[in-house]
Amino acid sequence: MEHILKRMREAGSLAEYEAASNECLEYFQTATEAEREEIGKFMVQEAEELLAKSRETRKKADAIIAEYHKSKDVNIEINGQKYPLSEWVTMKEYCRRFGLKNTMIINNWINRNIIPEENILNISQLNNLRLIKAVPYK
Repeated sequence: MEHILKRMREAGSLAEYEAASNECLEYFQTATEAEREEIGKFMVQEAEELLAKSRETRKKADAIIAEYHKSKDVNIEINGQKYPLSEWVTMKEYCRRFGLKNTMIINNWINRNIIPEENILNISQLNNLRLIKAVPYK
């Protein structure tokens, strides 16, 4: 019986754990009352450990999800005004979002004033990076 419990304790994969668990259940049918009690205590302890690991994993997952949601609210501040980066994108990202072939189309729109000046951010602190407000133009 000890080797069965040891296999369950040391199982490295779900398949190994299930095989050891099935073997334990088969043994349980023919076990003495003392062995059944020992197996029962072992199983309860294993279940409590799995629940503790599950709770810890859930906490980590919640933290990752919260970080993701927080990252969606990133702003860039220029001259005291905040611009959400979910609304202001690079020209390359604008092309990706709206299915344009290349950034030259956007440059042409800027030169022809199709994109209004208030929807263009030139950020000198970032090597004159140009952000475009992510709305459809044409």
